[in-house]
Amino acid sequence: MKKYIITSLLAGVALMGLTSCEDDRDSNPTLVVPDTFVLNTPALAGNVYDLGGGASIELTCKQPEFGYTAAVSYYTQLSLNGEWKNEVDEKGEVVGLPKFVQLESYSTKAKFNVNAKDFNKALMKMGGYTEESQIPEELNVYVRLNGVLSSGQNTYSNHITLKVKPFFQALVAADPELWYLIGSCVGDGSWGSEIGVAVYPMSPVEGAKFDEVTGKGPLTYTGYFTPDLGFKIVRVPGEWADQWGGTDNDINQPRRKDDSGEGADFKVPSAGYYRINLDTYANTLTFTALDKNPAEYSQMMIAGEFTNWGDGAVKMNPVDTYAGARPHVWVYDLSLDANSVMKFLVDSSWNPNWGGDKFPFGWGVGGGANIPVAAGNYRIIFNDITGYYHFYKK
Repeated sequence: MKKYIITSLLAGVALMGLTSCEDDRDSNPTLVVPDTFVLNTPALAGNVYDLGGGASIELTCKQPEFGYTAAVSYYTQLSLNGEWKNEVDEKGEVVGLPKFVQLESYSTKAKFNVNAKDFNKALMKMGGYTEESQIPEELNVYVRLNGVLSSGQNTYSNHITLKVKPFFQALVAADPELWYLIGSCVGDGSWGSEIGVAVYPMSPVEGAKFDEVTGKGPLTYTGYFTPDLGFKIVRVPGEWADQWGGTDNDINQPRRKDDSGEGADFKVPSAGYYRINLDTYANTLTFTALDKNPAEYSQMMIAGEFTNWGDGAVKMNPVDTYAGARPHVWVYDLSLDANSVMKFLVDSSWNPNWGGDKFPFGWGVGGGANIPVAAGNYRIIFNDITGYYHFYKK
């Protein structure tokens, strides 16, 4: 048990003057940091907590005896084996799998709820689980509290054991699942499989929610189509096992390939610009004809530190080269020996130009930030209508 003298419990102490220093010192309370305090066993501890089906786990404790009523922040700590010390390197980084994890959330009350998703994510870290097949049906988890005062002193409760049913949860959210346009009015019209030549990706919808494990969610594409040239949407370039087509070529009757077969090529009813929305999570696909045509550019360029900016800007190539195409998707193969920054621009006037703060994909906006690019070899795809850019590592 540790003892500390609280030297400034109330702001008013400073107003009492130097003549009362001895009295102040005598009246200051002694902070006693107990060796432990009580974490209660929940009434439901005999059951199995289904982390995938519950929003939270309720915990209660008895406030540590600090010698006076003190404000305490309670942090939940979890362990799979009852060990409460991690191996760390000289930088303080955990070596290997952590023996215990302290959740980021805390409570200042002795009765509070622990978020089941946060609880489960800690189990993923400690177990090192990387796929669903590795997840045990049930786990015994040791739980204790770290009681922390604002002055930094802390004490730890006893531990209790809870039986839980975990679920697989990716520690790093999966990238959005991309789908690709292919057809006679896409790229060079060859129905080939090379990205930036015969196919190009739809864009994830900026700010939308994507499934953390599968990456499924809403995608979009806006471009020019003609009624005499067909196209489809595929999950993997060069493969036809998962695809979208149209019933009798109709864009208003989309059909995803199933056991009964696949749809025909999509064909728009009239030439023009269309926005395609594909939700890979909800499994829905819609087409919308645009009333207003977007700006068209005869060229697109890249400039950055590696080109001395505008002095050495390089031209991108249009991906759509089929007869009658109106280029809006551009491609460029870039090799960088060092990290750099760049932007997209039409010409040396820098009006318009597109920038963004995300990599390896993002959504460029007019006059946006310089795009950070890591060293490496890339094929860059850029759509000047939506601003979507993607750096495919080669």
